[in-house]
Amino acid sequence: MSDIVVRQSQAVATTNADTWRASTDAASMCKEIVIKRAIDLQGRKYVPVEGWQAIAIAHGCVASAENVRRVDGGVAADGVIRRMVDSHEIARAEGFVGEDETTWYGGKDKWGKIKPKRPDYAIRAMAQTRAISRACRSAFAHVIVLMDVGLETTPYEEMAPVYEDAAPTAATAARPVDHVTRYAAWCAKAAKPEHCIQMRQKFTADVAAAEKAGTPVSDEIQNRVFEMIEARQDELAAAFAPEQDEEHVPA
Repeated sequence: MSDIVVRQSQAVATTNADTWRASTDAASMCKEIVIKRAIDLQGRKYVPVEGWQAIAIAHGCVASAENVRRVDGGVAADGVIRRMVDSHEIARAEGFVGEDETTWYGGKDKWGKIKPKRPDYAIRAMAQTRAISRACRSAFAHVIVLMDVGLETTPYEEMAPVYEDAAPTAATAARPVDHVTRYAAWCAKAAKPEHCIQMRQKFTADVAAAEKAGTPVSDEIQNRVFEMIEARQDELAAAFAPEQDEEHVPA
């Protein structure tokens, strides 16, 4: 009986009207979280992977990545959207991180700045993230349009490198720093809880400096960065806890 109820609540749209109704319902359900997670790049707001995943969930679907692989020129992964009710695949797309992206593979960018190579796991993770975002975009871009709040339909993960590589003109030099991406990378590299404490102190200083420069960091971004650092610190603290307990085991 309960299985029947679940399946009825996740009924698959069978007509154009059903599909449209499902999309408008999904837009209303996840609009708040999608807007909240959107990231501003030079005055345009882009939806990151967690926003696209919220849209998929609102449609009764799950987004995942598979088949991560090395290919000529970089790392690729497949993003897949499946209905929860029957695991039917409704969309598939490829995510790719290229060796020509100095943000990930390091080297001198076209403006002469030297960047370090990211760890292989981070490159593979970004390929999966882009794959999920792209698959969600191919299936649900119309939902962003239905929200009618000025959001771009291109996933954030695809556009962030474009803005990073933009010419350092007066217009781009004054744009806000992407603190979320910067501290996400640093959190991934953190190896001890103490590193997270240092990151929190640095971000606090960054916020103060931005305020002084007349480009304040929004409360939303501050909360996201602090939550990210705290989560990584808790993760590292849990990993180090067994070692600390062993050191204090009485003879």
